[in-house]
Amino acid sequence: MEGRTIATQKALIKALFQRIESEVGIAPIDIEITIKEQPAHCWGFRGMTGDEVQDLTYNIHV
Repeated sequence: MEGRTIATQKALIKALFQRIESEVGIAPIDIEITIKEQPAHCWGFRGMTGDEVQDLTYNIHV
């Protein structure tokens, strides 16, 4: 679901590069990562859409 900051997205991408290289042995030069975000209303779980959920135990807008 969309909402993460650019800094958070960059940190995730860099962490993925590092972990893939250290755990699988694939060099970052050979990896491409794309974050595809969808608006909350495009998600469906627990019988509702993502923009209707009020009881998540984590913040998606960080």
